[in-house]
Amino acid sequence: MTSEKADNIKVLSFNCWGLRFVSKYRTERLHAIGVKLSECDYDIVLLQEVWSINDYHSIQNSTRENLPYSRFYHSAAMGAGLAVLSRYPIVETTMNKYPLNGRPQAFWRGDWYVGKGVATASLQHPSGKIISVFDTHLHAPYGKGEDTYLCHRMAQAWYISKLIRAAVQRGHIVLAAGDFNFQPLTEPHNIITSYGLVSDSWLSVHPDQYKNAPSRFTLSDQELIDILGVTCDSHLNTWRANVSDKDMDDYVAKRLDYVFHSPNNTDAVSSKVVFTEHVPKLDCSYSDHFAIEVVLELKKKPTEVTKTRLSETIVDDLLAVTYKYMIREKWYMRLRVAHLILSIPIIIGLHVAIAWCDPAWLKVIILFIAVVLAVSAVGNGFCIGLLFGRWEFSGLLEFAAEMKEQKLLSKKYFMDNPIDLPKSLDL
Repeated sequence: MTSEKADNIKVLSFNCWGLRFVSKYRTERLHAIGVKLSECDYDIVLLQEVWSINDYHSIQNSTRENLPYSRFYHSAAMGAGLAVLSRYPIVETTMNKYPLNGRPQAFWRGDWYVGKGVATASLQHPSGKIISVFDTHLHAPYGKGEDTYLCHRMAQAWYISKLIRAAVQRGHIVLAAGDFNFQPLTEPHNIITSYGLVSDSWLSVHPDQYKNAPSRFTLSDQELIDILGVTCDSHLNTWRANVSDKDMDDYVAKRLDYVFHSPNNTDAVSSKVVFTEHVPKLDCSYSDHFAIEVVLELKKKPTEVTKTRLSETIVDDLLAVTYKYMIREKWYMRLRVAHLILSIPIIIGLHVAIAWCDPAWLKVIILFIAVVLAVSAVGNGFCIGLLFGRWEFSGLLEFAAEMKEQKLLSKKYFMDNPIDLPKSLDL
């Protein structure tokens, strides 16, 4: 099977929720995803949260006939969870890890350990043109209240937008898709569409979406899908039937999955939410997300790329969030280092106490306390406080420096009016 027109590219992006030991019916669901993909006519499929190589091979084997070219991406300790399937030959691939990607102490989140990033692939289109594909999964907000990961997610949006921009300027057909974990028209969304020189395919097809659409709180579950294109936390998804119990600040269905395209050489002619039905025999949704399907039509005469940049307002917002986060992290880093420094004399004192105390069982208790204190001091104070703290702070400084460069490029700012980093953020 092929797309209806030779000059059309049919794309699917799908977060498969393939967490090992956590996701229910993981093996059965991902196998069913592969079977369904084998019956579809997609040209390019970009998958997220395919954490098991065995699940990838299951999908790969099912789609070998219609999507013969594929790539599974490896990263960090637990893998990137990203995979690309294609009807077109893959000529080059790269896995680019995000400089800022969560915190190691939040081990139950897992983001830092999986090494999230941007999976890229260069595909050879029959027309002779190169399709640059970018597949990603940004850091989630997590929890209720203040979004403490917003700064990292904005830095990730900036990082991928630079890769996208370079590909657009090379004249490639560009697709950037995945679970971006932000909602439309927010700062991270604006970063990608402005600096990345790409358009949100859903908004390309539905340009008046957010001007005329009613509030999402007044729409039915099906209307949220059909009108607003929501892909996550829908009550029609069996894995999110009781989303109000989730550890989240917004339990209303939302659009978190996107396919961005280069508007200078492609037109988005169709964009819809798919994989909303249940898995045969299992009577459950294919994933905790729905998929997004987009049909792009190649322009016969590509237009000139409009080289936009980040607006002054966006840069100011990014810097404000970054500085606020840096002040918070600097405070936590100092507390952890203080934990390390204060633990040293206490540990020495405990060892002195062991030499003088009696009976033996008391020595064992004191030794146990000393060991626990030493381990916590090294882990929290040295590894997280000193090593990761400075590692993260360097990434934040670099992000802030790049944002300041963008501001200096604004017409209203000149090199004789530099923007200095607040002295309170000096290490």
